[in-house]
Parts: sequence; C-alpha cells; structure tokens
Amino acid sequence: MNEALDEVIFTIKNSIDYKKCLELKEKLAQSSDVNLLVTNIKRLQKEYVKSNDLKIKEELDEKIKNLEEIPIYNIYMKHLEKVNEMIDIIKERLNCYFDNLLNEETIIN
Repeated sequence: MNEALDEVIFTIKNSIDYKKCLELKEKLAQSSDVNLLVTNIKRLQKEYVKSNDLKIKEELDEKIKNLEEIPIYNIYMKHLEKVNEMIDIIKERLNCYFDNLLNEETIIN
C-alpha cells in the first residue's frame, strides 16, 4: 500500500501543474505588491468576520478583484485548481476503496 501511495504522490509532484504551481508560488512570494495585497485581504477578512460591516466587505471585494486581475495569480490559481482536482480524485478513490473494504469485512463477520 505504501508503494502505491508513494507512486501517487510521485505522479502528482511530477505533474506539470504541480511544478508550475511551485514556480509561480515562488514568483508571487517575491512580489511585494502581491504580498501587500494578500496581507490586506487577510486583514479585511478578519475584520469583516468580526464586524459584518458592509463597507469592509466592499473594500475586501475590491482588493480580491485587484488580486484576480494579476495575470500570474490567475495562472497560479488555474494550476492549483488542477492539482487540487487530482488530489480530490485520489481522496474519492481511497474513500471508495476503504468503504468497500469495510463493507466486505462487515458482511464476512
């Protein structure tokens, strides 16, 4: 089982999407503009959760819109979504596998 999991992890880590995510994440981390924007978004999210103030929500939405207008961020998010889809498929298959395994044990006992 460990070998099969290692192979799955190896496949994901060697996928084009995963490698591109790492590359783009590094580029995003080096951008002070992006970092400042992300910091502001996180701060506004916390403030909005605490206050439920619509002005804060509007400002938050504007900052998110600004972030989504950055091309490298959009490319990163598309690759990240594909990596997450791969992980979700694997999780779903593992859940089915274990459900079937447990159901077989229940029937036998």
